[in-house]
Amino acid sequence: MTTLSMHADGHHCGAFQSVVRERRLRSVFQPLIDLRSRTFHGYEALIRGPADTALERPDQLFDAARACDQLAAFDQLCARTSIEGFVAQRLGGQLFINVTEALFDSGWFSQDSTLRWLHELGTQPSQLVLELLESDLLGEDSRALAEAQKLRELGYGLALDDLGQGFGRFAVWKRLRPRYLKIDRSFTASLADDPFKAAFVQSMLLLADASQSVVVAEGVESERDLLTLREIGVQMAQGYFIARPHAHPPAEPARVTRQALDKAQPALHALASRGSIEQSVLGLARRINPVHPNTKLESVLRLLETDADLMSVPVVDADGQALGIINRYVMADRLFRPHVRDLFGNKPCSLVMSRDVLRLEAKSSLQQASDLIADSSYRHATEGVLVTEQGQYRGLLLVGDLLRLVTEFQVQAARYANPLTLLPGNVPLNDCIDRWLREGNRFAAAYLDIDNFKAFNDRFGYRMGDEVILLLADLLKSRLTLGESFVGHIGGDDFMALLLSAHWEHALGQILQDFEDGVRGFFDDRTLVDGGYWSENRRGDAVFYPIPSLSIGALCVTPGMFDSHRDLSNVLAEL
Repeated sequence: MTTLSMHADGHHCGAFQSVVRERRLRSVFQPLIDLRSRTFHGYEALIRGPADTALERPDQLFDAARACDQLAAFDQLCARTSIEGFVAQRLGGQLFINVTEALFDSGWFSQDSTLRWLHELGTQPSQLVLELLESDLLGEDSRALAEAQKLRELGYGLALDDLGQGFGRFAVWKRLRPRYLKIDRSFTASLADDPFKAAFVQSMLLLADASQSVVVAEGVESERDLLTLREIGVQMAQGYFIARPHAHPPAEPARVTRQALDKAQPALHALASRGSIEQSVLGLARRINPVHPNTKLESVLRLLETDADLMSVPVVDADGQALGIINRYVMADRLFRPHVRDLFGNKPCSLVMSRDVLRLEAKSSLQQASDLIADSSYRHATEGVLVTEQGQYRGLLLVGDLLRLVTEFQVQAARYANPLTLLPGNVPLNDCIDRWLREGNRFAAAYLDIDNFKAFNDRFGYRMGDEVILLLADLLKSRLTLGESFVGHIGGDDFMALLLSAHWEHALGQILQDFEDGVRGFFDDRTLVDGGYWSENRRGDAVFYPIPSLSIGALCVTPGMFDSHRDLSNVLAEL
């Protein structure tokens, strides 16, 4: 099979125009799975040309379209073909379509004729998600950006593809604020075994939360990678393990995929789990070949001269026990002077070995790793950290790498448990909601918020503010029966409670009263009589603020009312 040149000759353009004229194009569809609901959220349409020809693959087709100066018209034909195929098969959910910037510039999606055509087909813009390609060229004042914003207003969903391929994508992300972010497959392949990829995906989730975007992981080809994505908190995924692109795709996930997602949350890669940091420490540690204490100084000097990036050399005994580190700067200070090297070159390297070094057992806790960083000095930062297993040397870890590792674990831990109240965070809370929805449970969902909390926090300080938050957390723990309820701390002064008990209204009413009684203990009699206090707002104006109170928005959830935690959360936020 040959590939078309970008400078296509008349024959190639003739072959391409024949494909377009005769509409010898077909669409295949690849499902996107929602990892929480275990259902397909939608399908991505992928265009194909005539089989077994030089114009079968999409890259060949689009290269020919560019070379023949027909990119926008051809991309429009591809979009029409995909939408017609999606509607004809009555596929559910969202249809994701790859769209070039040329088609954006043409304004085709926002034209009245296109909107009428969609209506006649029985679909609408809100069912379509446009994946913007060539987006590094999307400037702040570009026509494509203005068109994208108009499309959003018409109801189209927008997606940014191949996130991670260059900083240009991040600039577009900030300007476009797409509904979906698709992480490039290079970051999902072998994710379960790569701490750096896991750290990248986690950082994307944090940024996506800030921009209210949904993260989709592409190129998922193994069960371990799929489960790692779920453990990290990625909401959606697509790839060969879930389903291959097909002209007639399945309506629901295959049994092997459902069985994988029905498994209990495993302890996968440590950067994606809440367990020991052992795997991550060993994965990040650099296996620098050690020397023995009786190795001659001259040999160590040659090692350092040969490798300019080598900052430290570990020293171990005959049994592999870590003894210390020889640091480049210490060697330079002591030996790189006239005649000193000649005098001491044949001496054992133990003469300049640092024994007072940072050591980290691979099975150390997160707190022990944090304490190690806190106790480090500038010298330690240049030497590194000796990683050991029962004293046996396993590698050298840069202090900066250890700091990033500890930070990643702390961020991930906050997604599972609030560090102030130790109540479950967003991830386990959402898991519980989705599980109860799947099981068809009838339960009450309540969103709790402390009124006038920010003013109290500003006036009396964060310490007092934390005490009020802890008051509410303690009330929820003590008043709601374990096993019949699930309480989560979303963040700040926002909490959520899920209750299976039929007497949920009485329980929540009691919490309201107990909070009102408890918060009175934070004020003097005069403030209680007045019902509040005076304080300055941010503009410096004197404002009277009422004593903090508690508001609860609650809803009785019946089977079939919601598909996922996102739908329920939106209703609770309105309440």
